[in-house]
Amino acid sequence: MKKYFCLLLLLLGISDYIVNAANEPYSPEDFIPASDTFFIKKEKPESVILADTLTAKDGIAVLEGRVKATRFNDILTCNKATLSNKPQWIHATIRPNFHRKESIMETKVLRETNISAKNIYINKDDGFLNASDSVVVSIDETTWDLATHTRVMITSDDLIGKEDSERLIFSGNVKIYEPEGENPSDGKGNRLDYLRKRSLVVLSSSTGDAYINTWELNPETNQKEKRTLKGKRVIYNTLTKEGISE
Repeated sequence: MKKYFCLLLLLLGISDYIVNAANEPYSPEDFIPASDTFFIKKEKPESVILADTLTAKDGIAVLEGRVKATRFNDILTCNKATLSNKPQWIHATIRPNFHRKESIMETKVLRETNISAKNIYINKDDGFLNASDSVVVSIDETTWDLATHTRVMITSDDLIGKEDSERLIFSGNVKIYEPEGENPSDGKGNRLDYLRKRSLVVLSSSTGDAYINTWELNPETNQKEKRTLKGKRVIYNTLTKEGISE
């Protein structure tokens, strides 16, 4: 039975918790660890990582089993992760999932984002995130007064984003779906830009066949009617359901 232990590491790096391995094995009687073998800061670590097993060599750590990395409001889970010290990055494989919970001041919205794919790569140094192969993203947004809730599902071949940017870029075979009761919306294109702070979707296609099927209220009948936005570029607000095509 594997020993389950807690690794207090900085996410994407192990620089503050140093593991030294000798070239030649020591007998238990002769082994004396270096004074800096385990250096633990007094303040609370930025991140906590749980795993079943850890192996480390030359600044690279491999975590396997029930891997769970927590950093602020971000949680990354998977069954295998490779961690680099310099530069600081993490590559998660075998059912990886990235979860983020955040509050958007500009629109007074609480947002929860889940990203799953075959590969999730995060570089801490430049704030870069990449997910590839069978990417599935769900975005739930709830207004602070709890009056409005929306869910957007996006699938694609590839996803990139940066921490200091409000934009997520989906590429490849991109599809968007909003399972909103009796009036679901859907769309398709080659690229989708999601502007996080504004809940805005920009769906595009070089061949001009990008589209979003949505619903709008007919003031005369007071009934929702289906509306299709189609063109090289479709701009659509997931909260207000307003959109235009170009």
